Amino acid sequence: MDESRKAVLEDLVAILSASWRDPANKVAVAPRLYPRNRTEAYFVQDRMHDELGQGLAGWKVGATSARMRELDGHDDVIPGRIFVSRSYVGSHHSLPFDQFPDARIETEFAFRLTAKPHVREAPWTAAEMKTMMVLHPALEIIGNRYHLDDASKAENSLMTIADNGGGIGFVFGDPVDDWQAIDFRQHLIRLTVAGGAPADNFLGEMRCLPTEAAADLVNHLALRGHELQTGDFISTGAASVPQPFSAGDHVHADFGALGVIEVVF
Repeated sequence: MDESRKAVLEDLVAILSASWRDPANKVAVAPRLYPRNRTEAYFVQDRMHDELGQGLAGWKVGATSARMRELDGHDDVIPGRIFVSRSYVGSHHSLPFDQFPDARIETEFAFRLTAKPHVREAPWTAAEMKTMMVLHPALEIIGNRYHLDDASKAENSLMTIADNGGGIGFVFGDPVDDWQAIDFRQHLIRLTVAGGAPADNFLGEMRCLPTEAAADLVNHLALRGHELQTGDFISTGAASVPQPFSAGDHVHADFGALGVIEVVF
């Protein structure tokens, strides 16, 4: 990437970072600032992380099933950082709505690493990852800090990557030690907001195998020079349809045998 192009992308870094600090005011992004490829999108995401200094609690990954990528126009998974400043651990929380205006909330299967997956020549497998993670039911708060006019699906995909994969915040429920036999693709979750109708579950081919998504993420990040640490979180993509919420809303996510998460905004 030449220096003139980096200078253009630094303008995008600046406006996305400013909008993170002032989330009620989304920014309009001019087409000249759109990332042209994944290399540029990752450059913006990495620089935004540097500029914000929010701390790193782990990584999230979206578009983890082939069917979801097909529907949403992504050509690969969509990674993003989990920031310490917007991470909450435990099953019950009251969160400040002003940090999450115009956002949505979705259920996910997340893990916390009990060992470090060192960068190595051979890729990590799902079977290996399974032995070094503890499961956490999770809620991701998603949204963007920008709006685009007449962007293509490909342009939207790259902008999502640049804007931290659409990730704003995470709530990680209580850990589950005995999870290896769960049929994740058919496991039902009941997510409600303000007592409304339950969100539809993504099931079957719409939902990834979380251990495979975790391995894919570790291997993807290694190619970009990022190494996860013991204690980092990994979250593996939406398990139910994202739901909007408003100030004062009560969110209830019942993961069955895996536990319950409750959040009030």
